[in-house]
Amino acid sequence: MDKRQKILIVDDAEFNRVILKEILGETYNYLEAENGNQAIQMIGENIGIDLMLLDINMPQMNGFEVLEIMKRSQCIAEIPVIMVSSEDAVDTMRKAYELGITDYITRPFDSVIVKKRVQNTLGLYMNQKHLINVVYDQVYEKEENNNIMIRIMSNILGSRNSESREHILHIKTATEMMLRQLVKVTDAYPLTEADIALITTASSLHDIGKIRIPEEILNKPGRLTDEEFKIMKTHSELGAAIIKDMDFPQDHPLVHTAWEICRWHHERWDGKGYPDGLKGEEIPISAQVVSIVDVYDALTSERCYKKAFDHDTAIRMILDGQCGQFNPVLLKCLKELSLQFSRMFTNKPDDNKQYYEAQRLSDEILREKSLPRKNYSQRVIKLMQEKIEFFKTNSGKTSIEYNVISGQLSIMNEKQQIICQKNDPKYDISNVFEVNREDIRQVSNLLDQTSIQNKEVLLHVMAKVENKRQMCALKLHTLWSPLKKDGYIGIVGYFESI
Repeated sequence: MDKRQKILIVDDAEFNRVILKEILGETYNYLEAENGNQAIQMIGENIGIDLMLLDINMPQMNGFEVLEIMKRSQCIAEIPVIMVSSEDAVDTMRKAYELGITDYITRPFDSVIVKKRVQNTLGLYMNQKHLINVVYDQVYEKEENNNIMIRIMSNILGSRNSESREHILHIKTATEMMLRQLVKVTDAYPLTEADIALITTASSLHDIGKIRIPEEILNKPGRLTDEEFKIMKTHSELGAAIIKDMDFPQDHPLVHTAWEICRWHHERWDGKGYPDGLKGEEIPISAQVVSIVDVYDALTSERCYKKAFDHDTAIRMILDGQCGQFNPVLLKCLKELSLQFSRMFTNKPDDNKQYYEAQRLSDEILREKSLPRKNYSQRVIKLMQEKIEFFKTNSGKTSIEYNVISGQLSIMNEKQQIICQKNDPKYDISNVFEVNREDIRQVSNLLDQTSIQNKEVLLHVMAKVENKRQMCALKLHTLWSPLKKDGYIGIVGYFESI
């Protein structure tokens, strides 16, 4: 099987296409298009193009028009484009970069420059694709491990109470469905994907307090006495106490949310729930959602003390207030999800996951959002393009690159020779470049003030350059994570003597 990378050369002049192939040699496989229409058709055929070399001036559809289409369809984030042209006007180049190109090569060709830029672009995108795959493998592995953990916990609870095993799994699934529906119907609860994942996971712990309920009460086949019911009700406080007693930071979002759900999933909208008699929005939305799905599953499940109600009866009982009062918005969500709930919880257990995954995928498509991998890849590549653009704009200067997460620091001179490279986050740069402590503190303070909207720091400092301590211009450009909002992950920058 031919594993060579595939390059699409788009140019109306056959002579130019031949020259490019001769320069690049037999290292790659080549596709050719005489105009923009042909290029777009080839892209649409999804034939695995690794790089496009695109001319500007062509009949039928010029290079800019091709870029416009690629940008609208978002495929320019997946296929790097090097613009090839005899035009070297700044406005032309700027327009091309604004439309998403990775690099720009002018004619007449310099064979070394052409080969290096093609190699660098392909290498960059290959590395990013590999990184994306690694990250997503880790994310999906983590999610799978999380699901396994929940199932283990379900089985532990199930060993004491046969009802608990499926109940926990039902609550997890139903909680996520309700949260997604809630986001659709109202802006009152601005939940992110991370929030939904967090609450969904924490919901699995809602009944953890039942571990401390005496087995003769937990599994009593008949109706509980008033005293026994009083003891059973303490499971919410016991669960919260278990969470609180664990050796975890209590302000961690998952720990805090689990505590809220454990303690308050039996509270009611009108204040007639337990243990604290909270009402309305005093009850966290996490506990509100778990509360209503908990009641639904209890009604539709057979218990040692009762038969299961059918789906329609259960929904009617909840909507009529026979099981206590709930947030009207959540009642609306439950009503709108009635059909899905009916299908979900009347299917065999093995069918549930498949059905729900299909439902979730449909929701993603209907929301007109990109699928996770594509969306993430676009954001990662955009971040890399941001770095490339910074270094292009500030070429010929001593460059700085720092990764906050790994602690990796690289400083290279104008000839791209490494001056220093350290992995230690505590590495003291002041000793290497003889920058005084006051200047270091000033840089640190300015970096603390940066944001996604205000990324750059520019100041003058005294530093040792070429074995001489002198005044230098320091420019730092902060980078922000494509995975989370306001996630500061690194710096690119330069300094030069003035």
